[in-house]
Parts: sequence; C-alpha cells; structure tokens
Amino acid sequence: MGEAKTNSVTTTERDASVGGDQPFSGRVAVVTGSTADPSIGRSCALRLARGGASVVINGRDPGRVASAEQAMRAEGLRVVGVVGSMEAEAAVTVLAERAIDAFGRIDLVVSTVGGAPHPLSFDTISEEQLLDTIRLNTWPTIALIRAALDRGLADNAGSVVTISSGSPHKTTSAMVSYASAKAALNAMTRTIAADLAPRGVRVNAVSPGLVRTTATRPVWKADMGAAAGAALPLGRLTEAEDIAAAVCFLLSDDARQITGITLDVDGGNHLGRGWTPIR
Repeated sequence: MGEAKTNSVTTTERDASVGGDQPFSGRVAVVTGSTADPSIGRSCALRLARGGASVVINGRDPGRVASAEQAMRAEGLRVVGVVGSMEAEAAVTVLAERAIDAFGRIDLVVSTVGGAPHPLSFDTISEEQLLDTIRLNTWPTIALIRAALDRGLADNAGSVVTISSGSPHKTTSAMVSYASAKAALNAMTRTIAADLAPRGVRVNAVSPGLVRTTATRPVWKADMGAAAGAALPLGRLTEAEDIAAAVCFLLSDDARQITGITLDVDGGNHLGRGWTPIR
C-alpha cells in the first residue's frame, strides 16, 4: 500500500494566513459558472481573487466571460476566463489545463454547476428527464474534481466546495428530480470527502435557499426580494455574497478541520415548521 501524501502547507504557514487580508495568497482557484452578475459563482470568484488567489473563471457565453475577466482585471485581480459548458468533459479538461498553463497549479475548486431543467411531478417526468437532472447536478462536479486531482490538487492541501440546494429539505412536487439530484450531490460530497481525506483534500458543500441572482431575477425583481425575504426566519433574501462568504470560509484554513459537511446558508429556510396537533 502506498504511503498517504502529507500536506505541504505547515501549521505555522497556515496560522500566519488565518485572518489576514490575503487569506488565499499564493493559491489558485477554479470557479465554474462564474460570469453572470449577480451569481454565486461570480461572487465566489471575486471574493477569492480579492483574498489573494489567482482565479480561473468560467461561463458558457463568450461575451460574459470576456466582460467578467475585464472587470476583475480592472481591479488588479489575477484572473483568466475559459468559455465552455462543464457538462462536456472536454471543456472540464480545458478549464483545468488553463489553470496550470496560467498559474502553475490548482489548490481550490468551486463547482456551481447544476439546475432544474425538468420541473415536473413524479407522475409526469420521464426516466430520461430524471436521469438528465441527476447527471447535470452530479457528474460535472465529479469530472472537475478528477481533473483537478490529476493536476495536483492533493499536493498542497487542496479544498473543494460544491453548491447544493435546500430542495432535499422540501417536498415540492415539481422539484422531485432536482431534490433527488441535490440529495445525491450531498451524499457524493460526503463520500468523496472520506475518500480524499487521507490525501489532505477537504470536500464540503454549501446549500443555499432562494438567492438573489440572475437566474432567479423573475422571483425578486418586482420588489427587490422584499416579499421572498420576509417569508424567511431571518427576514431578508439571501445574497450571492452570503453564499460566497460561506464557500470561502470552507475553502480557507480557518476550516482546516472541516470536511464532508453540507452547510445550510438560507436565512433559516431549512427550519420550516412541522405540523403538530397541539394548539
């Protein structure tokens, strides 16, 4: 049996970076789905870059990728953009290779790929539609982690965060495929975390509820999210930056003893009240 790799970052080096203005200095991050504004991916990429990381951003639309790259570079941030859908493994390979070509390593991975392309109830959804949803929310993340591992993610105390959802907590009829897919992602995150822990790589998930992003604009545009926010225990709609803060915490050395968790960042939405006969 081969000897497990040890992390090349020492405790002293880690402690020196904790709480500093540049907690990700010297690190290289890959963030998928990070060009729409606002979006969880873009907020994550900005927070990492402002924290000292060199960041590879990604999106499907060439114009958005170019615009996001230009805006971040205008701030003096180290960033390169890669166009491509992470549903295609060839694009995943290109993304990982670009990180190596531009910055020489990969330390941090944020996988935001997912979605609910078939919002149908169990009695109307087809087998193909169900499996398509599960694949979209799981396989691109596996492919990206594999590609990063092949290029040294485990060499420098690497860290991965996947973006899940609060849907597995709920029983929304039209979200049967999406909730199942995100439940699978949560289980996958824990399993990969266990597999990679001996190699010094941490793997966690962040589970948002409704977030003010480009994709959810129809829900919050009319009143800037006041009604949706008021329905949450904490009384305000979650921002993309709220998710990015949690993601970057889990990626940071402040969370160096945390792996295999799914962290709810949803304004308390997961605390939904249960039924009781007591009045």
